[in-house]
Amino acid sequence: MSGTPRRDWLTTTSVGAALVILGCTWAFAVARYGGPDEPAHVIRAAAAARGDLIGQPVDDFEPGYRAVRVAAPLASGDPACFRHSGTVTAECAVVADEPGLRDVATSAGSAPPWYYVIVGAIARALSSGRTVLGHRMAAVLLGALLLGAAIARGRRSGTSAWLLVGLTPSAWFLFGVVGTSGIEIALIALALVEAVERFQTAGLPPPIERVTVPLAVCLLIRPTALIDVALVALVVAPSLPRPTVRPGVRSITRLALPFAIAAVGWLAWTWWADAALNDQRTADTQPLSSVLRNSLSDIPTTVHQAVGALGWNEFLAPLLAQVIWVAVLGYAVWHVVRRGSSWHRYWHACWLGAALVLPTLVEAVVHRSIGQVWQGRYSIPFDIGGVIYAARYGRPRLAIMRGLVIAAAVAEVATLWWTLRRYMVGVDGSLTLQHAHWQPPLRPWLLLALNAMAMLWLAWTVLATASGSGDVGEDVDDVLGDAG
Repeated sequence: MSGTPRRDWLTTTSVGAALVILGCTWAFAVARYGGPDEPAHVIRAAAAARGDLIGQPVDDFEPGYRAVRVAAPLASGDPACFRHSGTVTAECAVVADEPGLRDVATSAGSAPPWYYVIVGAIARALSSGRTVLGHRMAAVLLGALLLGAAIARGRRSGTSAWLLVGLTPSAWFLFGVVGTSGIEIALIALALVEAVERFQTAGLPPPIERVTVPLAVCLLIRPTALIDVALVALVVAPSLPRPTVRPGVRSITRLALPFAIAAVGWLAWTWWADAALNDQRTADTQPLSSVLRNSLSDIPTTVHQAVGALGWNEFLAPLLAQVIWVAVLGYAVWHVVRRGSSWHRYWHACWLGAALVLPTLVEAVVHRSIGQVWQGRYSIPFDIGGVIYAARYGRPRLAIMRGLVIAAAVAEVATLWWTLRRYMVGVDGSLTLQHAHWQPPLRPWLLLALNAMAMLWLAWTVLATASGSGDVGEDVDDVLGDAG
């Protein structure tokens, strides 16, 4: 293997390896079941890997809950003792390493099984399938595959650098735990990169299926991700040619087929599993006017959560990391306004309106069945889209892009340190993690060192390829040295 294919293969492999290391450091740093709704997701994945896709309804529980049989240790270590306060360490969650299997209920019991089957199967193939960490490793591999594909796809045009700086602190946290939010972010990131790449290609743009297939897969896994379709449509719409005649059946079929398959898959699963679409615990009986008022008043909280909320929303990323991400978004907006033409320079105004209004519309539709349940992590794809759209208008000077990437890397490492601090000593505990009550599987400073090195390597890779070399082994001085 030689020439460009060899360089591409080396670059793609290095990106994947860096992402796996990053994901593993996060998986080790987050306390057991520290991810949002992670117990339900892990138990669902473990049961699905054993062939139990539906489970049994549970008396006195909502229809979405199902009883399944999983390895006994997975049914212990309830995070309820620490998940409501960032000052309580994770040592209070007691894990019972019991043999055999145990019946337990999961609130994700009627969710589409595709993600859980894959994660559970990988966990059983790579480990005993009896540990939370094993399932996290499986989720990390799956997420790294998709994010790696996104970065590899956009590395030459510079889109991957924008993707790297667009990932919020909350997105990095979700990358290391088991849950459908993480895979949603990865799939939408891939769709966004493909959407922006349509502007970078001379001649005919790439097939629209490169955008629609990741979107359809995301919908198949999380039907509530419909709002993400609106985001990607907002990004890709300016790249679509203005038809001089009515589009033909073939064009419409190509555009709609992935979504039709996803819809059929979801409907078939809903019918077969008798999946529930309501939850009386959270259902809201207030009039629509009150729902709209409450939802609009919650917008600042939702926006803040999408950028910095970690864990079960009980603590936030360090202020430095949040400020860095907001500054990156501000620069992306300025970049579009400065380089955009005609109405395209006001794209972010449309983006902001959709990001704020669409969650309110969703809550207005579903409040009587499941209540006002929108959380910040559901809006993370919008945050990423707001940054990555700037890639449509090319790369800024290398010095600026390098500064953005280095700042984003600092934010990611700082957030990992803050996460370790939260679980080991509490957010009000020692800054140097002394006198810890909880310890990760690896030494915390080793985790931070591995994380920093992997992030440096990832940053080096995207900057080297964006600078025009296409090879992480070339033009190092140009990437890390002074800009011309």
